[in-house]
Amino acid sequence: MFVKILLGAWSCAGLLWWVISWRLVAVEAKPAPVVPAPREKKSLTVFKPLPPLEKRGLKIEARGLESFIAQLDGESELLLGVHEVDWPEVEPFIRKMEAAYPGARVVAVRRAGADTLANPKMAWNTYLAPQAQGQLWLWSDADIVAPPGFLDRAKAEFVGCGAEMLTFPYAVRILPHPPALLDALFVNAEFYPGVLLLRRFGPVDFGLGAAMLFSRDSFLRKAGWDELGSSLSDDFVLGQVLQPVRLGSTTLETVADAADWPAAFAHYLRWKKTVCWCRPIGFAAQILILPLLGWIGFVAWHPANPRAWVGLIGMMQADVLFAFLICREVGCRINGRSWPALEAWSLWRVLFWILCWLPGRVQWRGKLWGRAQPAG
Repeated sequence: MFVKILLGAWSCAGLLWWVISWRLVAVEAKPAPVVPAPREKKSLTVFKPLPPLEKRGLKIEARGLESFIAQLDGESELLLGVHEVDWPEVEPFIRKMEAAYPGARVVAVRRAGADTLANPKMAWNTYLAPQAQGQLWLWSDADIVAPPGFLDRAKAEFVGCGAEMLTFPYAVRILPHPPALLDALFVNAEFYPGVLLLRRFGPVDFGLGAAMLFSRDSFLRKAGWDELGSSLSDDFVLGQVLQPVRLGSTTLETVADAADWPAAFAHYLRWKKTVCWCRPIGFAAQILILPLLGWIGFVAWHPANPRAWVGLIGMMQADVLFAFLICREVGCRINGRSWPALEAWSLWRVLFWILCWLPGRVQWRGKLWGRAQPAG
């Protein structure tokens, strides 16, 4: 009897969180309120370091870069970090942007040397920083897509929010191929609702790499390149340093680019392990909304009990239904080719939650990282 009561309460907790998550995302999908323009105008520098392209061109980053370049005005600039070996792939894009947006200041900064810090994004930002002319700095991953008007809105919101840093949530809206579903499910169904809930409680102490807006002077006074450059979670560290941090009202878009299932599983594990390393207590508390873990144990203990199987399959379908609804609210359409993976994801996320507690490292940009620090 106790086991049945426990599983029932656990299942209710899991379903309640799904309902809350769905409502949070549904409300966010509505148009955001207008932010009045600040009286004091400040110049802005957008940092966009590119990863090594390896002759693939800008297939992943082009749409995101253009979404920022199209919003540049006389008070803003974009610094594009380009590895010298990739310049032949990038130069045609730069020329295209110059023709399409003649008033935009885009500075392509080329570098041939090796990274000076373990974290390659921070190695680039140290190189870009001396050339930044803006009073405000916006660090943003190269593949992030910004909605129209984002830069003006972000600057106005930052000036009026009274925080040291403004950071922005993000979602996945496009699935180029089935393996990309894992990224979409983690971001949209597992990560995004929690960020939206935290925003309702006020200031936070972390940043999100999609976009982090802060004062240049504040950064130079408080932050250290070595600390940021030695961490896998540079956005989390920067948020710890530049407190208080507020979550912005605009949701950005990230690109799910895992081309095959091994890459998708590796990326999914890295994302979840990073959250576990940065917020171990919060990550452990997720067990309260993972009733499938209990149903799996119940089935393993009573494999001949039909009620055990009904509970297990029922919770799996609840996970699938709400994940589907949340992705639809975000604007991410899950087609029929991805449906088998969506059905299996309910089991995968429980398995990966367990795997995150086991010793192990993750790979990012050619390095092995352990506990959010470079391990090799």
